[in-house]
Amino acid sequence: MTNEKKGPLKGVKVIDFTHVLAGPFGSMILSDLGAEVVNIAKVDAKDDNRGSGPFVNGLSTYRYSLERGKKSIQVDLKSPEGIRIVKELIDKADVVTENFSPGTMAKLGLSYEDLSNTNPRLIFASCSGFGQTGPYSSKGALDVIAQGFSGFMSITGEANGGPMRAGSSIGDTLGGTYMAMGIMSALYEREHSGKGQQIDISMVESVIYNLENAIIRYSATGQVPQRVGARHPLTTPFQAFETSDGWIVIAGVRDWEAFCVVLGLEDLATDDRFDTNPKRTENHSILEPILTKIIKQQNSQYWFDLLEGIALTGPINNIEQMINDPHIKARNTIVTLPVPGENEKEVMVSNTPIRMSRTPADIHERAFVVGEHTREVLQEWLGLNEKTTIEMEEKGIIKSSDNQFI
Repeated sequence: MTNEKKGPLKGVKVIDFTHVLAGPFGSMILSDLGAEVVNIAKVDAKDDNRGSGPFVNGLSTYRYSLERGKKSIQVDLKSPEGIRIVKELIDKADVVTENFSPGTMAKLGLSYEDLSNTNPRLIFASCSGFGQTGPYSSKGALDVIAQGFSGFMSITGEANGGPMRAGSSIGDTLGGTYMAMGIMSALYEREHSGKGQQIDISMVESVIYNLENAIIRYSATGQVPQRVGARHPLTTPFQAFETSDGWIVIAGVRDWEAFCVVLGLEDLATDDRFDTNPKRTENHSILEPILTKIIKQQNSQYWFDLLEGIALTGPINNIEQMINDPHIKARNTIVTLPVPGENEKEVMVSNTPIRMSRTPADIHERAFVVGEHTREVLQEWLGLNEKTTIEMEEKGIIKSSDNQFI
């Protein structure tokens, strides 16, 4: 039996059909905030997308990072009896999440229309590459497709290089984030209307939503935004610089004259090529090598101290440096969870960034073993007894865990 869930979404029940990354990331957010999330796996589930390494105690850490705190049951979705069990669970649920190809749930008899007939308060959230409608709705999409199609990769990378994918799968994680946001919005609205609704999230549109001002810049100027490397297209200086012992970022210069003075570049303060931000941006190709040469002569801490109060500065950490930073430790930004096995180990995962004073999230539960909670969920949610669940297992309608991670 798992520990009692805590957090602002305590009491919200979610039936989760998600897989790979976008959908599981969204249901992970709900789980982190206290919802009881029950993932539905096929009786022959061997989802190799959840089985990526590295492995700890035979456990896919990729899967673990997404499935912490959730429950898992295995059901035969090809049998009428299995579908009946799933529908009975959904009748007890507040939310269904899925990221199959559009139309898959309908083929299973589990469309929003099918399910809302018996559960009109149901919130049904779908996350797909291009959305549930439109000429590309049937196209498959992974993160890099979303990043490319959205235009994001065209403005990411060095000016003289090729298009570049972001270092993490933002197409997936943004899609999952907006799925969770849509669900929470629908839960709030349901308090007023008493009705559920369907939510349609597109990974591509989620990335487009985060293009910042690229769209309006194009609209205003007619110029197609281009790659500018680690600098900002509208503000200068606002970029990464190499120091004698690493890399830092400098941004938000409050006083250009004072900035030039402390760098020993007094002549730049009165140079009419650089005396306003638009001029500095226009002439960045002249200014950048001058600043780069000076900044590379001292170590990072020197610049942090010297530019205090004049500009905003910060390190470019690697993952190890970030994890061990005293601020990150003080904020409990990284938490450890147990990995079961002959010799129990621990892995680090990121804590939720949503900090609440009265109903805080409490991330302490490990990832599930596929089918680990089959009997528990069916007995608690549907009131089935042990004998009945064992008989269903014998018939192959459901399956319980054999205590092996996939």
